[in-house]
Amino acid sequence: MSIVYIIIALLMLTFIVSIHEFGHYIVGRMLGIGIVEYAIGMGPKLFSWKKSHRIKGTDAEETIRYSVRALPLGGFCAFLGEDEANPDPRAMNNMPAWKRFLTVLAGPAMNFLLAFVITVGLIATGSIPNIFKTVVLPEVGSIMQDMPAQRAGFMEGDIIVSIDGNAITCDQAGTNALKAYLASVQEGSEVSVTVKRGGEEAVLILVPEKQDGVTLLGVGLNSYYESYNVGVLGAIPKSFTFMWNTVKATYSLLVDLLHKLFVGEKIPEGSVTGVVGIVAGMSSEMSIGFGSGMGTGIFVIIYYVMAISLSLGIMNLLPLPALDGGRLVVLLFEMVTGKHLNRRVEGIINLAGLGLLLLLMAVVTFSDIKTLLK
Repeated sequence: MSIVYIIIALLMLTFIVSIHEFGHYIVGRMLGIGIVEYAIGMGPKLFSWKKSHRIKGTDAEETIRYSVRALPLGGFCAFLGEDEANPDPRAMNNMPAWKRFLTVLAGPAMNFLLAFVITVGLIATGSIPNIFKTVVLPEVGSIMQDMPAQRAGFMEGDIIVSIDGNAITCDQAGTNALKAYLASVQEGSEVSVTVKRGGEEAVLILVPEKQDGVTLLGVGLNSYYESYNVGVLGAIPKSFTFMWNTVKATYSLLVDLLHKLFVGEKIPEGSVTGVVGIVAGMSSEMSIGFGSGMGTGIFVIIYYVMAISLSLGIMNLLPLPALDGGRLVVLLFEMVTGKHLNRRVEGIINLAGLGLLLLLMAVVTFSDIKTLLK
């Protein structure tokens, strides 16, 4: 695992988090919320500068500090009076709940936007398949012993091109037609199957067996993810569908993991991965990708930026304290009831949530390191 790829992976994560924080920053500024600092990276400052901006709707100005920090582990946007009482009317906690709600929501929204733009490009260029739709082709993938297909002489890799003189197209429709025809064949009847094998064609005589009305052949057909074949305009609705399916699959996985946790079932190793595991996986994939060629390596980077940005947006919307989703729930409560949650109670909830989040990160990081050392 090259140190260069590890550094690139960390910079990718920093870029994704910085985009998230930029969402908070830009919407906060547009809504007139005071901003203290926007930082890329964490830890000690490498360099920083201050810039004055006109406050929207006024002739006054505010000064915001911008900084680049030493540790490529994310970034932050610090708002005025975000976690403390501040009499300034532009302080975060003095703003109307709807302004705070939109500002908090803007972080995950920027991650979704980044993922969406990349997904459109990947789908439009046919760089990724539709992982949510599998196509079964009339192509032999496996053969069972002492079954009709083996006795007929089928071999792995054979492509079925016709059956009893009826052409079979090499797509899902062809597979459906093949299955329908075989289901109609009487038990013991001979079926003439033409297959393409190594550039040549061979005719095989197949005698299907039936059990409880089900046709038995003893052959497994190869399956592939559906390929996209659309332009940029066609890729837009496909990208929405791809992202929505990813959101549903992610939350379904989380619900399943929580269920296993509560009932005491063992959680499969590798089901949950932290920063260490993500960086290790990314650097390993980049090493393989660039080993195959510059284009493949760049594709790996672009794909991971999309996937992690989407995951960050999804995870941040979980209604848990210390995450944007938890803050959105509190703000939604405030907008509906018109009552601000007690500052002290809100602070305790956020602090407890942050503590649990840090503990979870520590446990996951330990698991990642243990996996790497195996």
